[in-house]
Amino acid sequence: MKKICWFAVTVGVSSFVLRLSTYVFPELFGILLTYLLYVVLAVMLLVALRVGFVRWRKVSRLWPVPALVCLAFIICACFTPSIGQHISDWRFGRHLAEYSRVVDSLRKGTTSCATPCNAEVEVIETTSRPEHIRDVWGAHCDDGGVIVLFRVGTDVPFLHEGYFFKDYGTSSNCNTRSVSPDVGWPHVPYIRHITGQWYRFSDQPGL
Repeated sequence: MKKICWFAVTVGVSSFVLRLSTYVFPELFGILLTYLLYVVLAVMLLVALRVGFVRWRKVSRLWPVPALVCLAFIICACFTPSIGQHISDWRFGRHLAEYSRVVDSLRKGTTSCATPCNAEVEVIETTSRPEHIRDVWGAHCDDGGVIVLFRVGTDVPFLHEGYFFKDYGTSSNCNTRSVSPDVGWPHVPYIRHITGQWYRFSDQPGL
């Protein structure tokens, strides 16, 4: 009984930590391993209930403990999105100066887009990308504002996520469905405000 209890703790802690890491560094292997560990926990819960009721109940009053441990870690999965978001936002805040420098360079014209990006989001030619950022996109607006999107590098298929900075008025030509994520940019249906004019975007919920 003690062995399966400690094994459940090991699997539970591993799955919880891996789940949190997917909100900071989403990688395919980590996501798949997380789901696998939760399946293992579910199987262990059923086994612990059966064996506990049939065998352990006869020798110990603590026979429900292994099953309760498994159940507790499964329930903890419900809290990982909010915790993971806080960790992701904290890490973003630590590197905010790096992101802001890219925005300032586009605004001042020291960094340019690969093609004209007047109210059209295009790739920005920059070698000073923040850590773990695959590429940077941006657009100039007719009111002097800009929008800059930082796409996080990940090997997860069909996952597009990252951060964007938005600074333009409601009457700007950037405030259109084809440019502005908060209006309905087609690639980022899920948007979460972080701080000031900074937002997190993803095409998957909960990130």
